[in-house]
This record gives sequence, C-alpha cells and structure tokens, in this order.
Amino acid sequence: MPTTNIETVLAALAEMENIGIIKNYAIGGAFAAIFHSEPISTIDLDIFFFFKEKQTGPVLSLEKLYDFAKLKEFSFDHEFINIDGWLVQFVESSDNPLWSEAVEKADILMISGRDARVIGREHLVAMWLLAGRAKDYQKITMFVDASILDYEKLTDILSRHGLLVKWEAEKWRFFNE
Repeated sequence: MPTTNIETVLAALAEMENIGIIKNYAIGGAFAAIFHSEPISTIDLDIFFFFKEKQTGPVLSLEKLYDFAKLKEFSFDHEFINIDGWLVQFVESSDNPLWSEAVEKADILMISGRDARVIGREHLVAMWLLAGRAKDYQKITMFVDASILDYEKLTDILSRHGLLVKWEAEKWRFFNE
C-alpha cells in the first residue's frame, strides 16, 4: 500500500500535462470505485490517458512516460511507475471508443485539495462489463447494491458501445431478483 498521500501522483499528472506529455487523464479501475462507493482492495492506480501528440507507429511507446519517471527519479518496470509508493499503471486510451469517452467525460472530484478527473460510475460499469472478469463483476454488483447508478445513463453508454446485449445476458449476476 502506498506510504504517501495521492497528492504526489496528482502533482505528477498535472506536471505531465503542463509539459505536454499527456493531454488528458482520468483515474479508473478499482481505485476510481473507491471514490464513488466504498473501499476495495487494489494494488495499483490505473490512469487512463491520452498522449499530447498522437503516436503513429504500429507499436505504442510509453517512452515519454518512462523518460519523465527517470527525470523525477520514480522507479518503474514494464507495467508500473512507482510514484512515491503508488504503483501507477498508465493506459493510453485514444484508440478505444469506450475508454476515450470515459476519459473525456470524467467526473471532476476534489482529492487532496486538488481537482482530479475520475471515471464516472456508469462508464466504470461499462468498462468492467467489457472486461468481464470475476473481480469486475464484483465491482458492478457493489455499485448496484449501493444504488448509485443512473440506469438511463448506463443504458445509453452500453447501447452506444455495443454492450447492451452483454448487459442483458449478464445482469442476473448483479441483481438479487
């Protein structure tokens, strides 16, 4: 578990935007669920983002992120950048329509005295439904049980991203009916 406040991560994200590495970001995954509902066990902080300059090569390069990490003396491996104890996984999102929309329409929440973008509840549910892992279904059930979803908004998102049929087939997992 991180030993410091998330402020360090938010400051690093703001700096990455200011110097032109990333153009937009939103906190996603299980950590985003914490801001919308209740604590969940997670080992990392997922940051969905867009590079400032669109990459044109056949393979996505995270070199600019790693160069920034080196400059700031953050350790990293192939999957995570360790920002003062926070294992941060960066997920470039411009090529996935659902992820891209989730970043663009992220909620602005006050976290550690800063405005931070966090993927909204309904987009999180759509992303978890798309992933379809048992742990994702558990998070969807948590949101359903907490009665925090706007089902009209969720239906719209699922419909536009071709997930309505999957929702109808899987929703028995989320409701105690």
